[in-house]
Amino acid sequence: MRSRSGDFLLAAGLLVFAAAGVTLLWTGHTALRYSADSDDTLPLWVICLTVFGGLAVARLVPPKHRDDSLLPKDPRTTRQAWWLFALGLAFAVGYYLSPGGNAWFLGLKLTVLLVIPLLFRLTSWREGYRIGTRGRWLRPAPAVLAFLALFTLFGHDYTGARPDPVVVLSVFLLNAVLEETFYRVWLQTRLEASYGRWPAIVLSSLLYAAWHVAIHGGNGFGIDLATALVHLGGYGVFLGYLWSRYRNPWLLFLVHGIINLPIPMLAAMW
Repeated sequence: MRSRSGDFLLAAGLLVFAAAGVTLLWTGHTALRYSADSDDTLPLWVICLTVFGGLAVARLVPPKHRDDSLLPKDPRTTRQAWWLFALGLAFAVGYYLSPGGNAWFLGLKLTVLLVIPLLFRLTSWREGYRIGTRGRWLRPAPAVLAFLALFTLFGHDYTGARPDPVVVLSVFLLNAVLEETFYRVWLQTRLEASYGRWPAIVLSSLLYAAWHVAIHGGNGFGIDLATALVHLGGYGVFLGYLWSRYRNPWLLFLVHGIINLPIPMLAAMW
């Protein structure tokens, strides 16, 4: 059950999403670039269709068992949530203002999203893996398949070089596994315990999208921010709902991994 503060946070988060969408429509930036390194774009309506299609199917298939007591609703949980939120914000700002380079990105990401939360006991590395996933594979499968089918159907063919398996594995671990663990399993779970499902999903999705401003854009900070919030924030909402409804972290890793490394790219490995 949401509190008054949860209602406020949800309204504020939805207002941010709405402002980002209106900004893109008003300025005509409805073809969203994947990153600053590519000219490939994805129409805004395709992102909306993919996200809402996945959400609709997930809504139709209830979980076998929903556990709302992963963490207690107490001041300690709330403090941990906001410390983690602050770390996520620090990562987004730090990366945007960084001198660039893979070494800086890797060091910053591992330090802020992994080392500090564990070192200061804001969370536990075992937390997401103590959850039993028995009965939590088949029920979310239709939503996952619907999302991935739409994502793949309206995506782009891969025409680049054969991906390096080591790079693929590194991207999967550092992006899919680490990001889903931090933004969903650690942060969203604590926000849910304190403020309710949808405030937690919206806030964690916005924060997850924020760090992508530096790599998904090229049209100036305002448009880049709106693009990241709508594009990656939309995917974050689906991933957040998937986590909240079915509590299967492995599915998060799978979906996030395919978002980063689409099926045509993975197929090129073979």
